[in-house]
Amino acid sequence: MVRVADLETGNYWKHMGMTTVVGDDGIIRVQLTINENLLQFYGNVHGGVIASLIDTAIAVAVNQQLDPDEGASTVELKINYLRPISKGTLWGEGKVVQKGKSIVVAQGEIKDEAGQLLAIGTATFMVRQLAR
Repeated sequence: MVRVADLETGNYWKHMGMTTVVGDDGIIRVQLTINENLLQFYGNVHGGVIASLIDTAIAVAVNQQLDPDEGASTVELKINYLRPISKGTLWGEGKVVQKGKSIVVAQGEIKDEAGQLLAIGTATFMVRQLAR
């Protein structure tokens, strides 16, 4: 299993301001607090931010199921945006639907602080052996 803490050390995570939080239920969620740099022209969070957050949340779930010598990369991502949001904190959660030898299919959700569903997504990841 790839440690989630390792994922958080990436520059993109830092740039976006994403962190992980382990809930009372044991599920690792990705947290992102909205700031003005993440808003598009109309004052809502840019769709690319939501896409990044859902991809990241799904990646956390996928990486928890990998062997130490495996890595995974997104090869397909599909998102349904359900509601706009312009402030507060977003929470992303992913779950693996099916893990094979070379392909993982997973799903994710983005919610706001009140638990309102904002976006859902499905992703396919390609598993590969890490060079050591």
